[in-house]
Amino acid sequence: MRYRYNLGLAFEGVAESYPERPALILAEGRSVSFADLDRLTNQLAHWISSLGLGRRDVLALFNAKTVEGHALMLAALKIGAAYVNLDDQNPPQRLAMILATCQPRLAVSDHPLPEAIGHCCQSAGVPLLLLPAPAVVDRLSASRLAATGLVTGSDPAYLMFTSGSTGAPKGVAIAHASVLNFVHWARAEFGIGAGDRLSGANPLHFDNSVFDFYASLFAGAALAPLGREIVGSPADLVRHVGERGCTLWFSVPSLLIYLMTMRQLGADTWPAMRCLVFGGEGYPKAELKRLFDLFHPRARLVNVYGPTECTCICSAYTLSEGDFAQLHGLPPLGRLAPNFSALVLDEEQRLVPDGEVGELCLLGPQLALGYYHNAEHSRKRFAGNPHNSGFEERFYRTGDLVRQDEDGVFWFVGRSDNQIKHLGYRIELEEIEAALESLPQIRQAVCVYHRLRQQHGRIAAFVSSQSPVDAATMRQALRDRLPAYMIPAQIEVLAELPKNANGKLDRKQLQQRLTGD
Repeated sequence: MRYRYNLGLAFEGVAESYPERPALILAEGRSVSFADLDRLTNQLAHWISSLGLGRRDVLALFNAKTVEGHALMLAALKIGAAYVNLDDQNPPQRLAMILATCQPRLAVSDHPLPEAIGHCCQSAGVPLLLLPAPAVVDRLSASRLAATGLVTGSDPAYLMFTSGSTGAPKGVAIAHASVLNFVHWARAEFGIGAGDRLSGANPLHFDNSVFDFYASLFAGAALAPLGREIVGSPADLVRHVGERGCTLWFSVPSLLIYLMTMRQLGADTWPAMRCLVFGGEGYPKAELKRLFDLFHPRARLVNVYGPTECTCICSAYTLSEGDFAQLHGLPPLGRLAPNFSALVLDEEQRLVPDGEVGELCLLGPQLALGYYHNAEHSRKRFAGNPHNSGFEERFYRTGDLVRQDEDGVFWFVGRSDNQIKHLGYRIELEEIEAALESLPQIRQAVCVYHRLRQQHGRIAAFVSSQSPVDAATMRQALRDRLPAYMIPAQIEVLAELPKNANGKLDRKQLQQRLTGD
């Protein structure tokens, strides 16, 4: 296979095999064929090349899931540039940190943007362009690019930014070869083929969108992009997924729980759906049972797990009736994908016996290249395998505490650090603490996650200040620094934050303050 480690050539191969099949399923029965999407991709690749973008440069995208927005992602892959989808609702200060880290050669938007984003790009020295008019694009060459054949498997395909424990977001760099390994696994695991239609409900700046985009367009299946305005309306979302004939769904559990709470899912909902996939956070089994009863056995329900640093997904578990004998806790993470291996280590980096708890460390071809422009943190999380003396081998330290049962199935137990999953987003509590400590009058801040019964939790912050400070004022100030999902639901001001016997901040005591335990 000439395109095995090159995503641009891989997409051209799919377009050659299925030229007339729909690649993108739009509203009101409209669609775009693979041949037409490939043509548009070539035109936009010529355009961004003419602007000086080339192999291993970074292209920043403000992508509203238009046809052109998806073609721009493919265009970057064809010339060997790494794209990064940015959230146009990011607070300016956070966007400035992301731009400073990824240093894009160019930023392109497929829709008009707030003035603040233009100022942010200008301050970072990043040219920001709107897509040219369709008439201009039509005049561009649609020929294939010689640059596509020069791309290698180790070239970065995309950057995905996650919350950072140092107070700044960090960019995960994923290579072409890692994505193609992921596509190969996803096609086999979920039986994805040319007759499938995948729902595209995940935001493109969110890791779960990797499944939507690559498991569809690189397997000959169609993608149904669902914009923010559709996803924000439960009734519209359910209607669009049904009308577009989606056969596979992937989202965080929070979204499915919300649709169930709003009574939008029923026994006759989504008749074409054959597989519901969910991941990115735990799905309480009491809630999951309600979904299972609606869709089983007509659709397969699959819980998946995977850090951003491992190309979206690395394990899967198909639910059955037996999983609901008791309704406490979460479903298992499942068995690792065949192209992964794992070590479960204790704090001294020793292997723990099966059934005991340790940190999950992952090895395999889907590991990220590292954190973009952050070598120190890359060395910390992508460490050398201490149990391989034969040759140098690296693994990714997930920070997830797990146990593996006698059948080889992994179960999530907790975290070894202060990272949480909230509304599907991976959040380092230290990033929120750093934002709070940047405010005037705040001497110190600490955040804890308060888990609520069967539902998802809330973030609570405690700050120390010798001067009067108002929680509402702090929350308003945080909106300039953090996205909405990271702003604490509760902020409490204390004269002093509690310390434990070692003089460290006592998060356990603050947790007890919330729960009353």
